[in-house]
Amino acid sequence: MGQKILLDISPTGVEHSIEIDHDGNGMYTVEHTPTRIESAILDSCADLRSLHQRKGAHLQHAARIPINTYTAWKKDWREHWSDTYTWPVFEVMKLNSRDNSKLRTGFKRSGSKLL
Repeated sequence: MGQKILLDISPTGVEHSIEIDHDGNGMYTVEHTPTRIESAILDSCADLRSLHQRKGAHLQHAARIPINTYTAWKKDWREHWSDTYTWPVFEVMKLNSRDNSKLRTGFKRSGSKLL
């Protein structure tokens, strides 16, 4: 990559920038969440997991997902899985995976097809 230009930092700490190829023929938008913000999100998920949620309630908080993680999931789904799974099913699969367990705020894995 060539030049990187910072466009904006959102109120939540996400940095929005563009990167221009060294030859000037390509430009890419980049969203970056600093480690301290991701740590704060994971800590808040742990705090929410410790709160009591009624198991039979119609509405329960399921997860908190950083925007860059969500964007990467959405891109992966569009490029590889959209012909196999609907977006809600794919999202639940991602949240139920062991790799993303720290993002869940509920007391168990989600069985719902719609979050």
